[in-house]
Amino acid sequence: MLAKLLKYEMKASARTLVPLYIGTLIVALVCSVQMALFIADNRSGFAMTIGVFQVNNTLTGILFLLFFGLCVAITVLTIMTVIQRFNHSLIGDEGYLMFTLPVTHTQLLSSKFIGALIWSVIGSFVMFLSLMIISASGVMIGADAINWGELWNQLRYIIRDAIHPMLVSGLYAFASLAAGILLVYLSIMIAQTEKLNNHRVAAAVILFFLLNWLFGAVESILFVSVGNIGVPDGFRISNDFMWAYNMVMGCRIAFEAVKCVICFMGTKWLMQKKLNL
Repeated sequence: MLAKLLKYEMKASARTLVPLYIGTLIVALVCSVQMALFIADNRSGFAMTIGVFQVNNTLTGILFLLFFGLCVAITVLTIMTVIQRFNHSLIGDEGYLMFTLPVTHTQLLSSKFIGALIWSVIGSFVMFLSLMIISASGVMIGADAINWGELWNQLRYIIRDAIHPMLVSGLYAFASLAAGILLVYLSIMIAQTEKLNNHRVAAAVILFFLLNWLFGAVESILFVSVGNIGVPDGFRISNDFMWAYNMVMGCRIAFEAVKCVICFMGTKWLMQKKLNL
């Protein structure tokens, strides 16, 4: 049943997010081509008139401004979709129907959470891929001057030394993202209780920042000693540095996991006991 709920959740969100993601990739591709043509014309010594130069320069600026706007829209709409789907499906009019389905509260909450997490990851990947598409124009322009053998050797050493920190940082970012989504759900659910029912939106916003500050304060108190570990040669990746890095990041990932459990269980309990539809 969880799979069916998740399928429904993904379809409902796709109507809003997929066109935005496709549009961002298309604009990134157009930006890449425009920038490549613009740089190529300048390098080739092509004598552009002032008017042509201004038109090309203006067009490039407009395209990149549009791309930046779409990246902001991805972030904002993804957040708004996560909130809207949770509100509409579980707290709004649709909530009466959802809670009559033969599913558990855990399945209902899990479908919303997993769907939101998937769309957030997809949105981040789309922005990263868009930046790579735009960056490719610079590589194509300077391809003739690049020593590919030397570049590959340098990249190989960089990847070898940086792959572990990147994976650990990626895992921490993923855990933080999951905790952030569940913290939003918990704040919204607390705001639905009877005492706060008349000011739901304002209460949810205040609660989110208050709970986020509270978790941050607890994290600072717990890990202040970990963060003060002396690491010799901090700017060099060495065994000492990696030991300290793994220790600090491991503690932070564990804390985010605990935060996820607390927020999930708190939201589930409020759904079962205190939800005021």
